[in-house]
Amino acid sequence: MSNKKLTIKRLGIFLGISFVPFCIIIPVMWACFGEPIYTSTDPGVMTAVYALGVSGMMIPSAANLITRLVTKEGFGNSYLGVNLKGRTGWWIASAAVKLAENAIIMVLMWALFLGGMSFSDTFVSPGMPVWGLFLLQLAGSLILFFPAFGEEWGWRGYMMPKLMEIMPKPAAIITGGIIWGLWHAPLTVAGHNFGTDYPGYPFVGIGLMCLMCVAMNAFLTLLTEKTKSIYPAAFCHSVNNNLSTGVLASIFCTETAAAKIAGLPPVTSFLPYLAIMAVTAAVSMILLLKKPKNAETE
Repeated sequence: MSNKKLTIKRLGIFLGISFVPFCIIIPVMWACFGEPIYTSTDPGVMTAVYALGVSGMMIPSAANLITRLVTKEGFGNSYLGVNLKGRTGWWIASAAVKLAENAIIMVLMWALFLGGMSFSDTFVSPGMPVWGLFLLQLAGSLILFFPAFGEEWGWRGYMMPKLMEIMPKPAAIITGGIIWGLWHAPLTVAGHNFGTDYPGYPFVGIGLMCLMCVAMNAFLTLLTEKTKSIYPAAFCHSVNNNLSTGVLASIFCTETAAAKIAGLPPVTSFLPYLAIMAVTAAVSMILLLKKPKNAETE
């Protein structure tokens, strides 16, 4: 079997194992609880959904592990090592870029959606209690690192290297992002991120998730390629989930402003987020395609 055919075979096994669980579990849970599980306010359903989210994020890593064992691939290219020499800046960027993105998005949302409120009426003056809460949230990202690792070792640690073996990097980034977005499709149908009450449900939500995943895939792949390690991407994913615009709004916005942001239609409030991520993605793509001056430092 040629190397390309073997790569496609391994990729197919990996994707099959990754996609099947949500396609089965979510419809079963929906049938059992009698409602879209991510829109429920029932404490029992919410507990089950939280457990599903945490455990579900481990599925891609399990698929990576199983595929390597079944196809006897081994772990020589697993991205599980750590080498900080000449790469420290990329490790710092794993948190800094997402924090900067969300800060810019907050200001953009103020300009677009909080008309009539002054800047001072919108944002709390930074003080020790506020910054303390922010740092506590950032520290919480370390806890969420483990489920984030579950996704990243699968998508960036296995899927993306395989895709880049069989197609050019730009095509791999787009294809990988769409695959990642479609993996979320059962969650999106069940109300994750956007709910179920919006025009074009669920296809608009699935499409927006694919766009977001393409954009985020570019930066996460860049981190993984530059550090030759999966951990920066995993921490970036964790920070993105734990210090989203909604979380930052609850920390830095006044009560009135935070309530207005929370009351925005999910699809509408998602658009500024997607626009800023697209800028990061474009820069990431340029850096991914740029040939290194010194191959030894890459």
